[in-house]
Amino acid sequence: MSNASLKEQLQAVASQLSDKLVKEHKPKFKKRLNPAQNKAAQNKVKPKWLEYVQYGVELLRVYFPACFKSMNEIQPLKKGIKQDLIKQLSSIETIVTEDKACMVKSLAYYVNTAAYHKSVVEGATRIDLNGQPAGIVSAEEAKYSIERQQAKIQAKKSALMTEGKNNINIT
Repeated sequence: MSNASLKEQLQAVASQLSDKLVKEHKPKFKKRLNPAQNKAAQNKVKPKWLEYVQYGVELLRVYFPACFKSMNEIQPLKKGIKQDLIKQLSSIETIVTEDKACMVKSLAYYVNTAAYHKSVVEGATRIDLNGQPAGIVSAEEAKYSIERQQAKIQAKKSALMTEGKNNINIT
């Protein structure tokens, strides 16, 4: 089996899982957008890096389903899981190198999502790649996670405020 056909198969599996996740997690109530917002939302193109990391997360879910779960089932990951992931991936010959690299890079995206930060609470059980308990979240780690999330929110607000100021026309 060639690497190209394996990659196509992985993309098909990831696409099916993605479609399934979207169907399962559709919000019950949609926020209504005014026509201007709706047009802007339609014109918004997803950045390539975001497509890349989301593809990587889907691959992680395919190969390590006990560890990488849907957004409402996320659990804190074991400390040092990146090294475990690299070691595990190096022993799987059926995955193309590009997909392995994508999965490793996507791990950083995964642990920086709001859903992941919400799961990092004091006393929560950390899990390894097989979904087995691998430690407990300490108070310091939980505090750090909250601070990271708040800093991220603050940076977004600042960016929006700066963007808003740049769009003001002074005549």
